[in-house]
Order: sequence, then structure tokens, then C-alpha cells
Amino acid sequence: MPAPDDAGAGASPSPAPTAAAAIDASEAETKRKQKLDDLRRRQKREKLLQRAIPILLTLPWLLGLAWTALHPLVSVITGELKCRGQYIDENGLDVHRHRVAVYPLQRAAANNNEGGRGGGVCDAIASGRVPISPAVECLHHAATETMGFDVARILPSMGPVVESTEAVVIVVGSNTSSNRGDWYEESDLHASILHLIQRLGNRVDTPWLSKAVYVVSPASDGSASGNATQLGSTVDAFMSAYAGDSGARPLPPHFTFPIVRSALVLSDVDEFTAASGATEVRILPHGERGSLPNLDLIFATFLSFQSRPAGERHEKTMYYSGSEFRVHPFGRGLEERIGRMVGRVSSVLGLEGPRVEQYAKDLAGLFGFVGGLVVGPRQPHASALSHGIDALTIEVRIPSDRSASSSSSIHPHYADLVRVSEHLLRAISNLHERLHHSIAQYTMPAPSKFVSHGEYIYPAILVTLPMVVRAASLALRDLRRFQFVHVGVVVGPVLVATSCICLLAMVANGLREAGEGILHWIASLVFAAAYVLVVLAARQSIVVAKEKDECRGSLRFVACLLGIYLHAPLLLANYSLGFPSSVFWTPLLATLVLPPSLRARVTGNAFLTTALMAVKVIFLVATSPPMLLVPRIFPWYTPYVLGVYTPLHLLLAAMWLAD
Repeated sequence: MPAPDDAGAGASPSPAPTAAAAIDASEAETKRKQKLDDLRRRQKREKLLQRAIPILLTLPWLLGLAWTALHPLVSVITGELKCRGQYIDENGLDVHRHRVAVYPLQRAAANNNEGGRGGGVCDAIASGRVPISPAVECLHHAATETMGFDVARILPSMGPVVESTEAVVIVVGSNTSSNRGDWYEESDLHASILHLIQRLGNRVDTPWLSKAVYVVSPASDGSASGNATQLGSTVDAFMSAYAGDSGARPLPPHFTFPIVRSALVLSDVDEFTAASGATEVRILPHGERGSLPNLDLIFATFLSFQSRPAGERHEKTMYYSGSEFRVHPFGRGLEERIGRMVGRVSSVLGLEGPRVEQYAKDLAGLFGFVGGLVVGPRQPHASALSHGIDALTIEVRIPSDRSASSSSSIHPHYADLVRVSEHLLRAISNLHERLHHSIAQYTMPAPSKFVSHGEYIYPAILVTLPMVVRAASLALRDLRRFQFVHVGVVVGPVLVATSCICLLAMVANGLREAGEGILHWIASLVFAAAYVLVVLAARQSIVVAKEKDECRGSLRFVACLLGIYLHAPLLLANYSLGFPSSVFWTPLLATLVLPPSLRARVTGNAFLTTALMAVKVIFLVATSPPMLLVPRIFPWYTPYVLGVYTPLHLLLAAMWLAD
């Protein structure tokens, strides 16, 4: 009977479901192990990030500072344990092919022509005391009602190689207070310059001259009151008259047809005493907004000082008589302060010797070069750089006892300065600047050393890197939800306050002569109102207490992002301003953030909370633009103060005081 057998067979257990269950259990166990492994990996990655992020927020900043401090000792680009030395990038600008004869150390004998008495360089030329070629044309030009200058034009005896003649401008000024007589008598520098005009106008003495030369000097007569100490105003007036800018009377057309390619300002600072009696020479290339001339011009100038005169002993030249050469406007005082600091550190480390002293001097030179671009003072040639002309200022401080010298003698160092100028002119005459290429972004620890843009950009990136790390950490890890409302409520008043401050600064700039003290007080009140507005907006926009951390993180993300976008172009265009700014803002925006555990402890302690808030308020007040920057560092509210520092400072106040 098959039915019972079939029934019995149907009642027996089937092995297929048991195998499927085992497979399912195995897959479930595998998935569970994978989840556990993923969890362990995430935990391990989280621990690694917790350890790595604080390091990435501090170590790059410290490495950038250390790398910058080592610029005078090592060059990563060349792989050498020294700073890069001087060289001429353009072969045509070679200062080693020629020598220039020594200039006279005695003035020419006086004649009976009184036409040059009491006037400027044009009257000195017209007096005939120094015989000068009639081809040298001199013009007294009143650029404005209050500013005039004399300009002598020397055309090359040989025809130009190209259709348009290039020109070099030499601006001469002396701070000497002498009552000897005319322009030729009142200054040793003036006397040597008149001898230079004589040589340049003689085709036998200077057959190599291929460029037009303008010699410009401030007017000293009453028709247009010029001040010989205000070389910057003279350069500004000449460039405005040459370029035909509004507000200045243009020069005659035959004075403007050569294309000015280079400008050299010779400044004599007479009020100078030195214990060592050494002459100080400052080769100052600094322009406005970080602009610099072609690096070849600086090295060609310094190499011209190193040149030896033709057929004469060189012991009395400026370079070989122990003169001090610098490329910053702060003198020996900065080197002494930096030297004392480096000396203390080196004594702790057990490092001594001339190499340490040279490092301290070069480090001071590097800081001075950067400081000269940031805080000034404004150099006389700055206007020429703004017009796209390679220019620099040579400032000489020659200690001398004028009571012991005769009225006809010329100090050897003034004569040598003009010899160096002719040497440089001859080198420039070999080159057409239209085809010239070299480096225009650099810093210089000394006149014979430089740090190029490709060298200092790496530590600049390292200093800024913590802001990138903080922004990435907030966007990818810490923020669960971006608080758009809170950020909009805070950023809106920041933009409004910054725009109002910019407009007020533009209006007040035209009223500075009325009284800067009152304007600074008004600016302080405006900034105080802006801070109150931004902080109140930040405090009122946090509605839910649980979202306070999210609001704080969202605002910090925007602040770091803004810091990155503001400093990236600044570092590329004006490193001297961008690097100190990055060093200042990176810790404030990215590094100095309390961890949640420590913040909870501080919040739970009323005393610590009050003390921390007081420290924040004091720091914000001390570093506000009216207190820190203007007028202590910057004379007025510059684009950096208004467009970079002010919005970042307002955001920092919103982050710190919104709790």
C-alpha cells in the first residue's frame, strides 16, 4: 500500500532547509564581523584623526616660521647650506667689462659770472663754472603752484639702436644745510653731479652712452617752492609731468619722447654720526603695495659699488674703505636688537662664532627688508615704480667734519658715489629694458643675497595650511548640519559694517589735513559700534542651545575659508604683507580652539568663564584696527586694513563673544 509509504516519506525532515539556514547564519556572521571590522577601522581612524588634527593645526605653522628663520642659512631650491647669492640674469647688463675714472675731489675755480648764484642745477650749468656742452638742455619746470624742479637732459651722442630712445632718470637731493653759495657750492653731492653732467655731455668721455639721461633736482628758488629734503615729492612731480597726469603741468614734448625705463634716486642724509666713523649706504628698492624693481638693477648697483676705479688706488672708495651696506631703512639699531636675541638663544644652545653673528645680521636684514615694504617709510622712488619704471633709492650717510674741510674740497665718498652712478649708467646703456627679464618678487637679507618667490612660498603655504585643515575638518567630520541662518545673520552685519567703514575711510581720507586726531577718535567710535552690532547679531541668532556648537563651528568654517581666500592672493602678490598676516591670523582662526571636554570644564566654572571672557575682550580691543594698526603701523586705513583685517577681526569677535 503506497499511500502510507508516501505519507511517511512526506513526514520525514528535508535536508535542504537546514543547509540554507546554515548558509544564512554564515552570511550573517560574516556581515557581523565585517561591521565589527568596519567599526574598529572607523574607531581607529577616528583616534588617528584625533591625534593628527591637533598636530596638523600646529606643526605646519611652526615649520613655516622655522623655515623662514633659516632663509639666511639654507636654500632648499638649490640644495645648498647658504642663501642664494648675487648674479645678473641678463647677460647684457654686465658691470665687469669696464671701469670709470675717479671723479674730481676739488671744485672748479669760481668765475665772475653771478648767474648761478642762489639757483638750482640749471643756474649752476648756466654759470659756466664747470664747462658743459651746449647740447645739454636744462629746464626749470613748475609742475604745480607749490612744487617745481630743474631737469637737465643729456641725449646720447650715438644714435639709438631702436626707433624710440630709452631714458634713465637720476634724481638728486641733499639734506645738507650749507650757506656756501649756489647749487654747485652747497653740497659735495651736487658738485659731483655737475661733474657727471659734464662727462655725460662730452662724447669723448662717454662714447658708450646710448640712452637719454635726465638729471632732476628740486627747485630752490622762489618761483616754485621746492624742498630739497622732499625727494619723494620731486619724483612724484616729475613722473606726473612726464606722464601728463592730471593736476600737474606736462613737460614739453621734446622732453617726454624718450621712454623712461630706469630711475635712480641719490639721497644724502647729512645729520649722521657714527661711533665707528663708517659711511652707511642703504640701497632701498621698496615701493608701495609690495612693488619692487627688477632684481638685476639692485645687484648691478651693488656690483658697481664693488668696482674699482680706472688707473687709481681703490682704498678710498666707499666699498673698500669699510662702509656699511644695507637693503633696509632701519639702520644698525635693528641689527643690534636682533643680534642680542640671537645671541641669547645661541648661548643656550652652545653656538658661537662669526657664523652666528653673520646669521643674526642677515636675519635682521631679512626682517628689515620685509618691514620696509609693510610699514615704510615711503621711499622717494615709489612713484616711479607705480608707473612701471624700475627704480631704487641710494641713501648715503657720510660722517664728516665739515668745519675741517675747505669750501673747495669734495668728500671722496661723494665723488665715489657719482662714479658708481656713471658705472651703473654704462652697464644699463648696454641693455634695452624692453627685452629685459629677471625676478621681481624676492626678499633680501643683504645686498649680495636674495630669497626668491619660489623659495619663500613654501613656508608661506605651511603657515596658512592650518586654516585649510580646520575648514576641511569642520566640513567633513565635525559639522553634522551647517547653520546657514546663523552664518547669514552674522556675515551680513560684518559685510555691512565693513562697507560702511570703507566708505567713511574714503571720505575721511580727504579730510586728514583738518585734524587726524579727531578722525582717529571718530574711527574708534565707528569700529566700536560695528563690534557691538556684529556681536549682538551673533548672540541673538542662536535660538536653540543644543545648536550652539553647530553655530560656532559653521561660523568658524566661514572664517577659515575667508582667511584662505584673502591670504592666498596676498601671499602671491605681496609676500611681505601676506606672510606676517598669515602668521597672525592662522592661530586665531584655526588653532586656538578649545576642545569640547575642556570647554565644558570652563563653562561649568564661573570664575574661569569670566576670566576667559575678559582676556578675549582685552585682546580684541588691543588688536582692533584703531588701536593696533592705525596709526602705529599704517599711517591710514589701507586696503589691507579695510579689506582683510577688518572683516576677519569682526568675525573673530563674533566667534569669541557670542557665547
